[in-house]
Amino acid sequence: MRFYLSFLALFTSFFTFSQTIINTETLLVKIDSTSTVFRSNLEADFNFGNIELLQVNNSISLGTKIKNNVLRLSFGYEYISENKEIIANDWTGQIRLNHLINDNSIFIFLQGQNVVSLSMKHRYLLGGGYRFRLLNKESNYFDFSGGLFYENELYTDLDESLIQINNFRYSFSSFFNIELTNQINLNTSLFYQINTKNTKDYRLYIEPRLYFNFNKISLYSTIRDRFHSTPYIDVYRRDTELLFGIELNL
Repeated sequence: MRFYLSFLALFTSFFTFSQTIINTETLLVKIDSTSTVFRSNLEADFNFGNIELLQVNNSISLGTKIKNNVLRLSFGYEYISENKEIIANDWTGQIRLNHLINDNSIFIFLQGQNVVSLSMKHRYLLGGGYRFRLLNKESNYFDFSGGLFYENELYTDLDESLIQINNFRYSFSSFFNIELTNQINLNTSLFYQINTKNTKDYRLYIEPRLYFNFNKISLYSTIRDRFHSTPYIDVYRRDTELLFGIELNL
């Protein structure tokens, strides 16, 4: 374990810390079979010549089970520069605690992030809810959850003025994992978040992720699709990403 952690520290510092998608849901599949999971994702892209592009992405996640509690910690950083223009210099962090009640759980979470491309200087979330299992068969499961969270957001408008947003949102989520073979599994998360005072203001997020598992290393491909019905500044309502990456599981 010490060798792997030393190797990872050297590897990530060489790439000056980077970020990819943080998906703590995928940790639950591993926690079913072991009490502690350490995971790191790493991606990098360098182009020089007619286009100067630098992109580095990394996320680090830790999940541990202590009696009837599952604690998940995650942090990620993303940097993208094209022709010396910084497109992304973003960080994301989350702490999530589930208290297990048989196959169901009560959860609370705290999250923070910034997104340069959305002119979002920060977004802080604090919330909780209840999650229950509808289907459970070996490594295959289907869960549904409902809850409430508070969000504090700060944006920069085109004229550099600051826009402060404070909302409470209802949150409904579904999660499922399907083991296609011994080495391939599909893990999908879906979120639907509604402003408690304005039902026309809602957010949708879906992330299916296909894994190819090889001992402590996994290859994956994923689509991340976000939709916000009423953006608070002049940006597109939908963002879609197709990513390929590698994960180190300890």
